[in-house]
Amino acid sequence: MTLGVVVCRPEPGNAATAARARTLGLPVKSMPLFAVAPIAWAPPDPARFDALMLTSANAVRHGGTGLDALKSLPVVAVGEETAAAAREAGFTVAATGTQDAAALAAFARGKGFARLLHLAGREHAPAAAGIETVTVYGSDSLPVSRGATRALADDWIVLLHSARAAGRFAELVARDGTDRARIAIVAFSEAVLVAAGLGWGWSQAAPRPTDEALLDLARSHAIDPSPPPADKAGMDDAPAPPIVEPAQPVDPASRGWRFTALLLLIAFIAGLAAMALTARYWSRWFSPATPVAATAPAGTQPAAAVAPLTAPAPVNDLPTLTARENQLGAQIASLEARTAAITASADQAAGYAGRAEGLMIAFAARRAIDRGLALGYIEGQLSARFGATQPRAVATVLQAAREPVTIEDLRTGLDGVAPMLTSGGANISWWQSFTREIGNLVVIHRSDAPSPLPTDRLARARRMLEAGQVEPALAEVSRMPGANAAQGWIDAARRYVEARHALDALENAAVLGQAADTTPAPAPAG
Repeated sequence: MTLGVVVCRPEPGNAATAARARTLGLPVKSMPLFAVAPIAWAPPDPARFDALMLTSANAVRHGGTGLDALKSLPVVAVGEETAAAAREAGFTVAATGTQDAAALAAFARGKGFARLLHLAGREHAPAAAGIETVTVYGSDSLPVSRGATRALADDWIVLLHSARAAGRFAELVARDGTDRARIAIVAFSEAVLVAAGLGWGWSQAAPRPTDEALLDLARSHAIDPSPPPADKAGMDDAPAPPIVEPAQPVDPASRGWRFTALLLLIAFIAGLAAMALTARYWSRWFSPATPVAATAPAGTQPAAAVAPLTAPAPVNDLPTLTARENQLGAQIASLEARTAAITASADQAAGYAGRAEGLMIAFAARRAIDRGLALGYIEGQLSARFGATQPRAVATVLQAAREPVTIEDLRTGLDGVAPMLTSGGANISWWQSFTREIGNLVVIHRSDAPSPLPTDRLARARRMLEAGQVEPALAEVSRMPGANAAQGWIDAARRYVEARHALDALENAAVLGQAADTTPAPAPAG
């Protein structure tokens, strides 16, 4: 029986994927989880960047007229579909990545693009160092009827194109009480597969982040969905194709008892081997002594001579002994290799756990600062984990928590200083005001450049704050005639920007494993 595929991506990609699946002869069911809509945004100065980074074709579809100001920048894109959309919009694609955004950023830096502008959706991962993210579209959840996921059990393969779609589908499965073990999923990338979680009946990531690779993988499973029996798969000479499952963190504390158990197992096997050798060669190694004939007392008739009992001569079976010795040595070497592999895996898992804990602390600090709350116990954790490697970033974050500035504070403050920004302040003379008004009667600028009028700058700054783009809003305010009168707002905005840059540095340090391990060392025995 051929399984069908369920397409969960938003339009217009949903229809495109469904059409490709039908050409492959697969039954198709459309179940879009999100609808994409544009968000108002203002393009930053392209001279500040080396390249434009696109991780989704939606950024091109919904970017609007603001894209025209950025077409002088070369594009680095994730996936051929995104690259094709960029070319169709008039961009020049310099490089196309085959993994995720983090790998694309590293690849772009290798090509000489150090300063990247990322046009992204409203829900996106934190930007790495050297990347400025601008939100140009948002994905809103669509209603899905109750019990819809139960109808997908056993007969359908669910296609997941994004980490957010994977998370929402997992939530719907839990809501409907559907057994995950009866559902098969195919993920667009490893990151999407991790977001989906564990426990699915069959799950695998596409080898490349393209729709074609995703559908080819789904088709190969749809035609023959039965996995090989476990006992036969292990006896086959050719290695079975791996099924990718997200790695589970291993508790670092479990390394000690595993190592001890392996040592005991090695000692037990060695003892059994020694017992077997002793039982086999006991008669050869410990032969009984030759009995001594008794001497008859004087004057008595000696008895008939009794032949002494002698043990049979030992037979030296050297080849058998050598073969057994070699076999035992091979088993011990195999156990030692397994012990080393488990120790290496445990060390690697401990490193991943440390990075995850550092990221959680950095995310918690960002959440508290975004809400204008005190850090509390997080302050000590930040100092302990990042104080040695990122002292300036930690100091900036702690100072930002003591003098909190939120987006709402900046919006309210900008409304308060707006009259002074546009008029030049209360201390300006009537002659300066008159000459400025005369100068603003006719303003000449390039058609593709934003208007330099104070009122237009103020409007752009407000739109940028609504989109969470504080740094470009600060640049607009700093160029207005009354900027000196709004120095308090400018200082607050700079503290906001510096705090976010510091948080980005801490998150990058956690990802790269530069956070200190605060796990206490075990006390020595005795």
